[in-house]
Amino acid sequence: MVTTLKALKRNSYGREFIQEALHSVYDMFKPAHCYIAYFDKMHHKATSLAYYIDGHVSNTIFTYSIDNTLCEKMILSGKPCYFSKNISQIYPFNQIITSQLFQYYLGLPIFSRRGEVIGVIGCLFESSSLFSKDLHGEWCDVLGDILGSDVEYLALLSSQKKLLREMEECQQEAKLGNWQLDLVINCYYWSREIYRIFQCDIDTFVPNNDVINDFIHPDDRVRVSELKDEMINSTNMSYSIIYRIVLSEGDVKYLREHCHILRDINGVATLIKGILQDITDFYHISNKLSQASNKLTMTYNAVAEGIWEYNLETQKLITSPKFWEILSVSKGSVNNINDWLAMVHKDDRLAVIESFSKLRNGDAISIDVEFRLQPKNKHTVCRWFNCKGNIIESNNSNRSDSIVGVLIDITATVLAAQKLTLAKTVFDNTSECIVITDQDNNIISVNKAFETVTGYNHADIIGKNPRILASGYHNLEFYQQMWHSLETTGAWQGQLHNRRSDGVIYPEEMTINKIEDDHNVINYVGVFHDISSRKKTEKKLRLLADNDMLTGLMNRRRFIEKVEKQIAKINNNIEDISSTSVCSLLFIDLDDFKIFNDLYGHDFGDNVLKEVASILRDTVCEHSLICRYGGDEYAVLIKDKDVNYAQNIAAKLVDIISKPIKCNEIEINLTISIGISSYPESGTTHQALLKNADYAMYEQKWLGRNGVCVYDQQLQHEYIRKLKLRDKLKHAIKDKKISVYYQPIIDNKTGTVCKFEALARWYDEHDGFIPPSVFIPIAERYGLIGMLGQQVFEKACADLDRIHRCGFRDVIFSINHSVKEFSQHNQEYIFEIINNYNLPYSAIMIEITESTALDDGKNILEILAAFRERGIAISLDDFGTGYSSLAAIIDIKPDIIKIDRSFIVDIEHSKESQMLVSLVIDLSCKLNVEVVAEGVETQAQLDILSSMSCHYIQGYYYSPAVAIDDAIMILKARNGDISIDNIDTKLLQ
Repeated sequence: MVTTLKALKRNSYGREFIQEALHSVYDMFKPAHCYIAYFDKMHHKATSLAYYIDGHVSNTIFTYSIDNTLCEKMILSGKPCYFSKNISQIYPFNQIITSQLFQYYLGLPIFSRRGEVIGVIGCLFESSSLFSKDLHGEWCDVLGDILGSDVEYLALLSSQKKLLREMEECQQEAKLGNWQLDLVINCYYWSREIYRIFQCDIDTFVPNNDVINDFIHPDDRVRVSELKDEMINSTNMSYSIIYRIVLSEGDVKYLREHCHILRDINGVATLIKGILQDITDFYHISNKLSQASNKLTMTYNAVAEGIWEYNLETQKLITSPKFWEILSVSKGSVNNINDWLAMVHKDDRLAVIESFSKLRNGDAISIDVEFRLQPKNKHTVCRWFNCKGNIIESNNSNRSDSIVGVLIDITATVLAAQKLTLAKTVFDNTSECIVITDQDNNIISVNKAFETVTGYNHADIIGKNPRILASGYHNLEFYQQMWHSLETTGAWQGQLHNRRSDGVIYPEEMTINKIEDDHNVINYVGVFHDISSRKKTEKKLRLLADNDMLTGLMNRRRFIEKVEKQIAKINNNIEDISSTSVCSLLFIDLDDFKIFNDLYGHDFGDNVLKEVASILRDTVCEHSLICRYGGDEYAVLIKDKDVNYAQNIAAKLVDIISKPIKCNEIEINLTISIGISSYPESGTTHQALLKNADYAMYEQKWLGRNGVCVYDQQLQHEYIRKLKLRDKLKHAIKDKKISVYYQPIIDNKTGTVCKFEALARWYDEHDGFIPPSVFIPIAERYGLIGMLGQQVFEKACADLDRIHRCGFRDVIFSINHSVKEFSQHNQEYIFEIINNYNLPYSAIMIEITESTALDDGKNILEILAAFRERGIAISLDDFGTGYSSLAAIIDIKPDIIKIDRSFIVDIEHSKESQMLVSLVIDLSCKLNVEVVAEGVETQAQLDILSSMSCHYIQGYYYSPAVAIDDAIMILKARNGDISIDNIDTKLLQ
């Protein structure tokens, strides 16, 4: 049997030998099916080369997997494999085997020259086989060996055919063919695909340079030819080119050609191998894609949104340029997820993280989150962004690993929404009432303030016309003007009266605006507020602004306005002979009103002021204007009446007020001083009328109060004279032309001089000596009294120092002080001057009038107390001339009182004067207060006063006021050892 097989091998080979060998197997074992197959170990499969069924050749070619099969075991062992029972379970994948009821299987290995199992002879039996290892083993081994080379060859050939077939299929699919050109014999080889590309018959068409050159597009022909020649004649080993061909029917194809050039040892090109690909479809698609890409890129870059794609696995982010532009962030500054999160505002960071976490965990398929970027500094406005995206599936699996979305800058939208929210909040909560109507003026919206003010709720008012609020207060013309303003200017503003739901009419201040869109009215918006409270306040303010709250009379500001208007009215009607061109003004001041405040308190004083106001209302004519001009001053404008009428009214007022007035159950005696000015005699302006009436009033006070003074030409001259005197006095004080004279005060017991009263004297080069009774009131009236008093005080201290240095150290100076000095000037200079001259405080006596302390009460008393504390004595001058002499002694606590000369003049002949002086001296003695009698001029007066034990005497009987040198001589005569013959007798009179 072995010899037969070897003989068979010598007579045949290849597929024929394979068929003969398989027939020998059938003859040997009589299997139902048998086959010879080679193994493709790379792909783990077996492919049949020959197949017998019941001894007959079958053209069926089959392939099966060898994984986990008997074939796999046989490859590993290299031995025949015999198996029985359940063959179909071993080869469930083989349709041929599983379709039959085979019970036994015999597998014989086929070996290569290298001894590797490369194939199998498979036998399938329906009943038990005739195979015996001992009997058939050698035969099977020889068969497996001699079949090896042929099976290996056929397997290789089969693989090559398969590869060639697959290559042609791939070339056809890719529209790519291979070719070569033998440059030595100038012979071309084309693959089948190149014939298809050129649409040429493979059996009849013979390619050559000329024919191929004719196919090339005329526009590309020279370029292709030059490139190929250049490549062949150079040292290059390859080249690539794209060109077009024109087919027989005129169709144009785009081809890509890539070639390798083979050269001999001399570098001469001998063979060109190349591939040629039809890229026509690719070119057209690429062109369309390029166009689409360009359009997409333009769209990509033009859209307002930033486009992005994020891979959840790789964490890679792909973005459009607009993405970074929207963020205003450099792309290079963001490298990882931490950089991203750092950019997000700390308050929004958690929301962003949660949104992406839901996508990663599969809890969501989309994202829609709003966030802000972290501001660079506290002054940077936060920008808002909206990030939207959806999950997309990857190409190679159903897993969701990418998100595609857009980024939108919504800062403007958020700010607009915030503004809308704010506007709505303002709309709902503003105190201003807002009503909005449509173009037909039907109400479409109102706010809460509207409901509160009008009493109409939202449901009741919607759809109604605003005329539901009309009160009937305004006429048709008012509303016509309102609508005219709205239509022509687009707005109206003003005040109107409307009616609440309960029928109450109220004032409101309203602004209406017309809202248009493309010149078409879409809405009217009315904003208003209830001004009822404001109207009441304005009325009250006008009352406060125009009237005195205590008396209810017109105040100064309003009175001046009325006087101005009256003068303007007169001037405007100057040509009207039927109208009068005069008016008069009364300026009224209560005499010594301060006394009532000090005695009874300010509340009592206020009641007195109200009582006087009531008298003025009842007394002056109906059309007159009455004003409380100041504290205790009043002014009256009598319209259309001359000065004579005004004098009668003034006299009547003086008479009425001078009668006892009962106030708070207290009866008082009150007097007034009235000054009168008239238009146009006293002035043509309100300033002139008021000033001149005021001056006339003060002139009356100087004349004795309780009367009327009319400002006339004489008073004007007197006024001018006083102004000139004021100017002279000012210069005299400045140039220190005020001198000080001294009148001695004699100790009636010893006859010596114990004190001097310092008296100011003014000598003018033109007017001579001007008496103190003239220039002191001028100084007080025009604010010169402070400078005058200080200059007199310093001069007196300087002279006192001189007297002390002369040895008369017990002498005291009594220096007069005006009430104006106390109230208008700081008194600290007194202590400074005294200290400057090193004088003892006890050497100075401040002399004030009884009325001084009463005029300025507490302030003067405090100053006097400060004087007394330092040791400065207080002298009360003109005692007995005031209203409250005894009260003055108690309040002021003077060291000395000076009986006024008016009591001394009649003391010789008047028992009453003697009695009063005696009472004063006795009272003073009991109060431990010294007494000085002023104005003693005769021996008889001196004798009477001596009999009354009056301690100090002052008067012309001893000496008038003299200059300091004469005063020293008097001292030496009376207090020293100087002979009387050496003294001028006039000084001793």
